[in-house]
Amino acid sequence: MPARTAERAFLLVPFLAGLAPAQDEPGGSQATGNVVPADTAGWQALSRDLFLSGESSLVDPGRIEPLPRQIFKLGPVELLPKLDEQLVYDDNVFLTENDEEKDFILRTGLGLLADYRFGSNQHRISAGYDMTRNWFIGGDAKNFVEQLASAQLELRFRRLEIAVGDRFEDRTDPILSVFTGKIERTINTAHGRVAWREDDWALELRGQRSSTSFDDSSFEAFDRDEDLLSLEASAKESEDVTGFVRVDAMARAYEEPGLNDMDGIAGSVGVRARRGTELDGMVRVGLRAESFDDDAATDSDDSAINPEVEARVRWWLIQAAALEGRVERTTEFSPVSNYQVTTRGELTWMHQLEKRLSARVGGGIEHVDPSNTDAAFVRYTAGAGLRYALSDNADVTLGWRLRLRNTKAATGDYAGNQFTLGFALRL
Repeated sequence: MPARTAERAFLLVPFLAGLAPAQDEPGGSQATGNVVPADTAGWQALSRDLFLSGESSLVDPGRIEPLPRQIFKLGPVELLPKLDEQLVYDDNVFLTENDEEKDFILRTGLGLLADYRFGSNQHRISAGYDMTRNWFIGGDAKNFVEQLASAQLELRFRRLEIAVGDRFEDRTDPILSVFTGKIERTINTAHGRVAWREDDWALELRGQRSSTSFDDSSFEAFDRDEDLLSLEASAKESEDVTGFVRVDAMARAYEEPGLNDMDGIAGSVGVRARRGTELDGMVRVGLRAESFDDDAATDSDDSAINPEVEARVRWWLIQAAALEGRVERTTEFSPVSNYQVTTRGELTWMHQLEKRLSARVGGGIEHVDPSNTDAAFVRYTAGAGLRYALSDNADVTLGWRLRLRNTKAATGDYAGNQFTLGFALRL
């Protein structure tokens, strides 16, 4: 592998946490040979790639993922144990406009990834588990634990590819948490993919069901199942350009009568392009039509048609630095209306300053417009981070993150800073 290409492959890993893999490159992070699909970065990419409604948001633009440089082999199984310890100072823990609460947080992360290849390395079984414990020095009542677990089976034949898997998330929303309780929920997503690939064209069918359940009975009205079925046909226009057409069918059903069920269909066309190892991008435009059963009086209309736009790019401007951007406009789950129109954009700069030291800086903006009200709001984020490699499998990280919200609602604005000092170990 040429030195320039090898260095880019080494630098590429941190970007995977914020960028979905191109659909003509299943697994996304396989190019590095180190990261298995069950990694947390893979889960984030998967949720975006499958359009997991209502759970995507602006990423932390300054976070630099530790590099999984070492893999522990146990016979044919590759294992990656992970340990992360962070000290976080947060000047607005609950993201409130007034009476901001400051605190130090000890954040401990433990994880294990496993990857087993068989059939001349054409097939694989991967699984992973991540646990993150947040311990607030100022009060035990604010502490919470989040867990992620995932498993996936991939079968690859000469032209045919089949993948099935499941992802379980036990999540807590500290933004809305109070001393007497927190917004806790579980999300289980079963997903599958079947693809047939010829030399100059491909056909791919993806499906998923995502079930969200809240622990507190006060939020049972938000318990829901969301289904997505996506069929895509693509054709190579040239060696570096691929055009595609996609049709999506989706549905959202609530277990309680508080909000309206949805059925919808979307169609879009797009193009993926790359220029060697320097430039990789995608753009997609289309229309999304949704209808609602209108059992709950949330909106005046029981149907809607909205444009959909998605674009992303990764551009290596120089050998050791890259620019990454993402723009998206779509409709998502809303807790107050039939849907919300969400438009978000992100721009990030990543630079390998020297062999052991890398930096990342960026920002993002997100405009959220619920369908039944004029109380739209805007969220902003900015961040910067440094990562220094202490050894072959240990990193020290330093990060800053700013979050802002601007809305017409009373006491709806907030600003919050987080400063993080971290240590990461990949055995």
